[in-house]
Amino acid sequence: MNRGILSLGLAILTVGCASDNSDFLAGTRQNAGPAPLLYIWAGDLDRGASDSDFLAVIDSDPHSPSYGEVLATEPVGVVGTNPHHTELSVPTGAALLANGYDAGRTFMFDLSVPDAPRLVDELAPVPGYEFPHSFLRLDDGQVLATMQYGDGSVPGNPGGLVRFDKDANLISTTSAADPAFEGEQIRPYHVEVIPASDRVVTTSRTMRIFTEQAADVVQIWRLSDLALLHTLQVPRGEPTSSPECVFGIGDICEAGQYPAEAQPFESRVMNDGSVLMNTLMCGLYRMNGIDTSEPGIELVLNYPNLFGCSVPTTIGDFMVLPVMFSETILVFDISDPTDIKEVSRFDTPGYQPHWAATDPGASRIVVTSSGMAPTYTVLIFDFDAEAGKLSLDESFGAAEFPRAGVSFYRESWPHGDTGTAVPHAALFGYR
Repeated sequence: MNRGILSLGLAILTVGCASDNSDFLAGTRQNAGPAPLLYIWAGDLDRGASDSDFLAVIDSDPHSPSYGEVLATEPVGVVGTNPHHTELSVPTGAALLANGYDAGRTFMFDLSVPDAPRLVDELAPVPGYEFPHSFLRLDDGQVLATMQYGDGSVPGNPGGLVRFDKDANLISTTSAADPAFEGEQIRPYHVEVIPASDRVVTTSRTMRIFTEQAADVVQIWRLSDLALLHTLQVPRGEPTSSPECVFGIGDICEAGQYPAEAQPFESRVMNDGSVLMNTLMCGLYRMNGIDTSEPGIELVLNYPNLFGCSVPTTIGDFMVLPVMFSETILVFDISDPTDIKEVSRFDTPGYQPHWAATDPGASRIVVTSSGMAPTYTVLIFDFDAEAGKLSLDESFGAAEFPRAGVSFYRESWPHGDTGTAVPHAALFGYR
């Protein structure tokens, strides 16, 4: 396969701009009814010589007789890439970007035939940068991507922020290096955009958790030209003792302590233009004044007895946050960003929830599990917006969670008898 950016041969649509990307993103169809398709980016577990990582399509139409069945898979022809983040919504008139982090490769899937994804290309290498991580599709179809590493020419080897056009051709790059944090290992992780403020927010968290300690910072950029404006140290929370050092190195690991600010992870824009950010160690921080010369960041909630706060999703006035290593899912009322409140939990004993995504046409959420433990099952939850509570959809898939779920422990897939796979990114789609 040619790793350069080729013409995809897709029918590119003429689209307008909207503040929530709704014109460009096919996955954003409010009140369209339950999305009939669910895309899962998965990695082959045993990594046999003839195996492959792949994109799976699951029937997610609750009225379908094949609800919860795997309809199709599209292998990428290589194994062990560590399938990680995709775009959060299905784009219209462009290929879906899906990252195989450990390989430093990003695959491009044509979803113009929604039931039959087709691998069409790979993202070309970005000069001066390595290891793309997260992607955000803008209103006009352009894509912002975080790059975790530079070319080694700057102390700390900070990564950067990159802009592509809708066909994934490179437009511009900006380094995350900041003179005020010279030598720091800044590893851009998640990317969030506030178009009305002409701002971008990125977090910093390394994927190489056992070999380096990334800077616990967030960064603010100007959207129009990707100029780096501010690097903010995440305020320190009270450290908590842990019986074992699972995530953390250096002083933190030796002390067996996990302060709230450790490993800034994901962020989501609130309705007032502020940003709510969770760390892996379950501190929740609010960033405000993002479009001013003196932006602020403060700890609003801290969960010292939980860890593994992962990839959240928002649904109406709520945010749903999986906590993988504590085996629970938190639900927050975010209607007032200055007064974030936990309203419910759904415990998942024996299951490590990691990634959550909202069905844009229905009150339900898909959750996938962490690849750190053998819980390779995809779940769907119904969401009660009145009570702010999750309930497991027990009709989705064969009982695996233990009561429901589509199991990725299987011998055979549409692309062959390749055995168990590890699901990671998940997103809903429409025909």
